[in-house]
Amino acid sequence: MPAPESRPMNLTAYLRAAILAGASIMGAGVCRADDVVKPAWKLGGAIRFNYVHKSWQDEYPRGFVGLDTARLNLDYDDGRLLGAAEYRYNRFPQGQGGYWQHFLHHGWAGVRFADRGTLHIGLDKVPFGILPFASNNFYQSIAFYAGFEDKYDLGVAYASRPGPVEWQLGFYPRDGGSYGGGANTARASNRYSYNIVADDDAHGFGTGQRDRERNTLVARLTWHPGPAGQHELGASGLTGAIRNGAGIDTRRNAVALHYAGTFGPVKAMLQTSRYHYGTRHDATQTYDGLDANSFVMLGAFGFPYPLATQGSIHIANLAYDIGGKLGPLGGFKLYNDYSILRKHVGSYRASVQNVTGMTFSSGKWVFYADFMLGKHHPYLSPDAGGLAATAAQHDGFTRRINLQAGYYF
Repeated sequence: MPAPESRPMNLTAYLRAAILAGASIMGAGVCRADDVVKPAWKLGGAIRFNYVHKSWQDEYPRGFVGLDTARLNLDYDDGRLLGAAEYRYNRFPQGQGGYWQHFLHHGWAGVRFADRGTLHIGLDKVPFGILPFASNNFYQSIAFYAGFEDKYDLGVAYASRPGPVEWQLGFYPRDGGSYGGGANTARASNRYSYNIVADDDAHGFGTGQRDRERNTLVARLTWHPGPAGQHELGASGLTGAIRNGAGIDTRRNAVALHYAGTFGPVKAMLQTSRYHYGTRHDATQTYDGLDANSFVMLGAFGFPYPLATQGSIHIANLAYDIGGKLGPLGGFKLYNDYSILRKHVGSYRASVQNVTGMTFSSGKWVFYADFMLGKHHPYLSPDAGGLAATAAQHDGFTRRINLQAGYYF
């Protein structure tokens, strides 16, 4: 097997050819943009390192340091034809699970029309809620871990021309797929985006659930009142099929309302959403005696966990940009990101995440310093219930400190 680091270059060559071929087909009869006519390839990437301390991890009282991500990016934009791809390799230290994996983060080809509307085909970001992120911190919001923020699926999406009112429509027959990882990872969960995945007997919960996401339709509408687009009001809707191992389809639906606004150096984000996953699980497809239809299995970054089938997610973020420089450092931003998942099934306890932090940069280096506080969360507590059932002994808040340095080129 080739070393993981060699895979991005092989995939890059493939995606370059696919972008040109796909974009040429889609570009037939499309008006050429006037401002840019020659090809514009851009090759880039990043490597990031973390220091992590978990208040519940007694075996690492001083925390641990390790590689977070190495990634390679290829982008194309000649004003009319578009394309982008990113491949990632993760290798985490023992305190973070001691595993590695690699996956395609995104890979799509597209076209920009004369009115500046765009069409993308491939593995692309799903247009739902606040974009590009409903958060300021490195770990994003609790919506990310429920599969509703920074999510990439395989399909086609259209975005209208920019203006006071914009809309996006996407159809995704399949999810982002699974890739490779170490022997201590769950195969179906070796991916970036949190999707409904088949449970894993060795590295999961052993429920026997074999669900998949299929044929997802997403629509998003935004309005930018006031000058210079400083405010955004938006609504999003999502519907799709859940296909279980027995060939039976059920439905999943979600809606969201959001506001994002800038007031000088202050930026605010507010979002509320609700989702409902219909399931048809056998009574034996469960763990700890729970109702088998009160949760589905989500997976990413090598491991699956349960998510309550009904819930509401609320987000409230505030950020402040600090002007000027401190020696070679600049781009300072302070923020507090709060999100909560209230579950409407099984009397499950709410999952909470609050992140207070700062980001800044120096040249090609970007730094994050995050203090996370939360409970009943797969990244913020020892609670094995993930985002579904929770254990009474873990009902208190736990803490996680994350310090990151990333070099972007």
